[in-house]
Amino acid sequence: MNNRLLTLLLLFLLHSVTVFAEEGVSWDSLSAEEQTLLKDFKDQWSQLPAKRQQRMQKGAGRWGKMSDEQKAKAKQRMQRWQAMDADQKAKIRERHQKFKDLNPDQQERIKKRKEWFKNLPEAERKALREKFNNMTPEERKAFRDKKKNKHQKMRQKMKEHMQSLPESERKALREKLKKMSPEERREFLQKQRGLDKSSGRSNRNPDGADD
Repeated sequence: MNNRLLTLLLLFLLHSVTVFAEEGVSWDSLSAEEQTLLKDFKDQWSQLPAKRQQRMQKGAGRWGKMSDEQKAKAKQRMQRWQAMDADQKAKIRERHQKFKDLNPDQQERIKKRKEWFKNLPEAERKALREKFNNMTPEERKAFRDKKKNKHQKMRQKMKEHMQSLPESERKALREKLKKMSPEERREFLQKQRGLDKSSGRSNRNPDGADD
């Protein structure tokens, strides 16, 4: 194949990818369940931007796979969103964008933290929310700074511990830590700290005096 023909073929393929990526979703291509869920948009469907059609079809597909409990929770989230003012919605969009900008490990830690919070008893969740909501902006900043400093100290402790291990054990421990929630890692570090202290005491003379 000569270079000119190859160039034309590549240009054609690139153009095709762009066309397909921008292609909308026809109403008739939706499943019966999707059409039922999106029936309020039927008359204006052909005028909707292609990307919005794709998002709505994807959302309808996800909705169809949800359990009744998941659907109830989704409705509650939507109702809370609709009740928010413009400033509140802007802050949530900003937090969402910041989350998307995080690396995968950071996102995973936040997801695990959120899962931990969801698994707390309702009374504890309510108490934590009230405590945070009643804080002044300065108190919230101090709270976040304290958590950040504590996290940094935990990471340093873990780094020191990892460096003291053989390579094979370090690798196994890394895999184990990746699967831990923030609380599980904290408990692990606390136990490790206790072992380190016990080891330090055992290396001293029985009467506590130095050699």
